[in-house]
Amino acid sequence: MIWTSIILCGIITFLIRFIPLSGVVSAEPSPFIKNSFKYIPMAVLTPIIVNDLSIIQNNSFFLIDNYKLYAGVIAIIVAVISKNILATITLGMGTFLIMSNFINI
Repeated sequence: MIWTSIILCGIITFLIRFIPLSGVVSAEPSPFIKNSFKYIPMAVLTPIIVNDLSIIQNNSFFLIDNYKLYAGVIAIIVAVISKNILATITLGMGTFLIMSNFINI
């Protein structure tokens, strides 16, 4: 059963990568597919970021001592207002460093 699963996954992976390059399907994706590409980064990164900001240790959620959560909220506010990646990263990381090293709650 395990070898069947491994071989099947290998075939599926090969076909997923081979079919677009083989010319079997058209090279130009449909407008619906093109439009949906812009949601991929948000759909992939949101669970990763939310998980990292919310779980600290032992799979429990802490609000008071969670410096990453505060820095993340500030980074989200800066990102929405400025739409500048460098400012978002700088202020988010700066907030986290200041809170984790200089503020004792």
